[in-house]
Amino acid sequence: MKLNLGGHQRSRAILGPVAAVCALALLAGCGSGTSTPSVSSSATATVNFWGWVPGLESLVANYNALHTGTTVVFHRMTGDDGTKVKAAVDAGAGPDVVQLSTHDLPDYVIAGRVVDISKYVGDQAAQYTASSWASVSFNKKVYGIPNGIGPGGLMYRTDILSKYGIAVPTTWDQYLTAARKLHAANPKVYIANMSPSEFGQWSQEIQQAGSSWYGISGNSWTVGINDAGSKLVAKRWQTLLDEKLVTTDTMWTPEYWADVNSGKIATISYAVRFPPLLESNTKATSGRWHVAALPVNAGSTNSGDSGGAADVVLKGAKNPGAAAKFISWLNGSVAAQKTMITTGGIFPSSKNGLASPALLAPVSFFNGQVINTVFKQSAANTPSTWVDGPNFGTAQSAITDQFAKVINGQETFLQALDNAQAITVKNLKARGLSVKG
Repeated sequence: MKLNLGGHQRSRAILGPVAAVCALALLAGCGSGTSTPSVSSSATATVNFWGWVPGLESLVANYNALHTGTTVVFHRMTGDDGTKVKAAVDAGAGPDVVQLSTHDLPDYVIAGRVVDISKYVGDQAAQYTASSWASVSFNKKVYGIPNGIGPGGLMYRTDILSKYGIAVPTTWDQYLTAARKLHAANPKVYIANMSPSEFGQWSQEIQQAGSSWYGISGNSWTVGINDAGSKLVAKRWQTLLDEKLVTTDTMWTPEYWADVNSGKIATISYAVRFPPLLESNTKATSGRWHVAALPVNAGSTNSGDSGGAADVVLKGAKNPGAAAKFISWLNGSVAAQKTMITTGGIFPSSKNGLASPALLAPVSFFNGQVINTVFKQSAANTPSTWVDGPNFGTAQSAITDQFAKVINGQETFLQALDNAQAITVKNLKARGLSVKG
């Protein structure tokens, strides 16, 4: 079934509104772009795989040694490889399997660039978290295997908070109080950095607030970039910005890392993928960091997630059955989990991965803390409200462009949300999609 309407829901409930998107697509008319191709009768299958996770070379070699009927040929994605995939698939020259952000998967399904692998993996849902399996499920069909998730946490400098007698905040209200106390005690120290370019830090808090950028109402899309939960988060960060309690460096720049290294920034709220990056860029601060749960909103225990990835079988795959078998082994087998976690840096979406002892290793940089216990709880506390739509990239660019204006004092966060909302809705309508509200 080719989805012509454009979009799907990255719902964390296994089907729910995801199925509604496909129903909408049927109203718009469907082709055969994503039907499951027949399995090659070749005795030996070759699977061309593109991915970026560290350590995949050794895992592919192990798989080839264990499965004599299949040869997986691996290509490490670098540079602009990700942007080449769509054109390659459309030209009939794409790989068989590619690693893909779940934010991008809706457009691949809509365009018929991925195939339904339900007949090969449909019985594997119970082996993964419900939320991650939902991210690859459409209208009771499966278009990939979850590769990992991005639950959030709060990294904080133990020495700085201790020095100024500040308790680790467990709520966002406490966080604001801590920010004021910290900056009053030392005007050269800030609770955090607000980077206009890092939408993942924003989106994890939107999800935590029970909100989403997209939704479905009847036969139409809804857009919620400026909904109630988003406004709650916007008001929080506007207060922090107005009271000059945060720095505003663009993340990943030398200026940002200099501030973190110097002790100018006391906390960083971000996904499980961030601690290794923190360690590699701030080695001199080793032993001074700890990880706690994201502060919560009043009356809630919700955490948030900034998104994950999946391995998908692309249109044109000569042997989708062999491809599906490989990505099932890669992401779900006990044999692959240690390498995926320790070398690949993946926070697993599979239950085998979540149960792996490799996930619970102490981290010396964090003074021996087993930080993944925090992230496992974060994953368990993440609500099933986030929805990806057909123009996620447009929404992301709109948010970051508008936030740059906020940082420059040209508008407020609330105005930025309204502007990003208008840009996203306009783009959806320009694609010929029905948008409500």
